[in-house]
Amino acid sequence: MYNSVMTMLSTDLEPRDGRRREVVEAAARVLAHDGAGALTLRRVAAEVGGSTQLVYTLFGGKPGLADALYAEGFARLAATFDAALADAPPVGDPERVVSIGRAYCRFARHDTAFFSMMFGRSVPGFTPRRETRRACRDATLGTLVRTADECLRAGTLEATSADALARICWATAHGIAGLLVADLVAVDDATLTQMLTVPVRAHLPATR
Repeated sequence: MYNSVMTMLSTDLEPRDGRRREVVEAAARVLAHDGAGALTLRRVAAEVGGSTQLVYTLFGGKPGLADALYAEGFARLAATFDAALADAPPVGDPERVVSIGRAYCRFARHDTAFFSMMFGRSVPGFTPRRETRRACRDATLGTLVRTADECLRAGTLEATSADALARICWATAHGIAGLLVADLVAVDDATLTQMLTVPVRAHLPATR
C-alpha cells in the first residue's frame, strides 16, 4: 500500500522523482527528530546537500514540500494498517476493525510529529491540496471502510452502511490517539483494546 499511495500522490513520473523522494525523506527526518518548527527549506536542503533552489525546483516551495510530507505521513499510516491486517484474523472477523484502531493509535504514539502535521496545524498556513486529501483518505479511511464492509457481508457486524460504521470506529480511534499524543491519558494495550472494541461491540448482531 505504501508504494501505491505514493504513486497516486506523485505529480510526475520524470527521472527527478528519485531526487524528490530523497528530499521528502530528509524532510521526514527533520520533522520526526526536531518537529515542524525546524522544517525550513534551508534545513531540508542542507540535509540532502543541496540549496533551497532544489526544493523550489522539485516542489515549488514550502507548501508543495509540506503537501508531499503530508502524503508521506498517510502512506506510512496506510502501511501500518496493512501490516496490522496481515496479522489479524480472517476476513469478516470484527477483530480486524479493532486491529486497525490499534494500528492507528500505535502510529500516533510512534510518529507523533507526522500525526500532528496530518491532523493538526503544526505547519502554519499549510492546507493540503484537495486531490492529496482525497488520495490520503481513500488509502486509510478507505481501508477501514472496506474492512467494515467485509464484516457486514459476513454478518458479523450490523450497521446502516460500512461507511457509517467505519467513521464511528475512526472517530473513536482518533479521539483516543489525540489524548495519547497530548499525554492526557496513559493506557496499557489491554485497556486500549477494550476502548477500541466499544463501537464494534455496539454493532454486533443481536444473536452474538
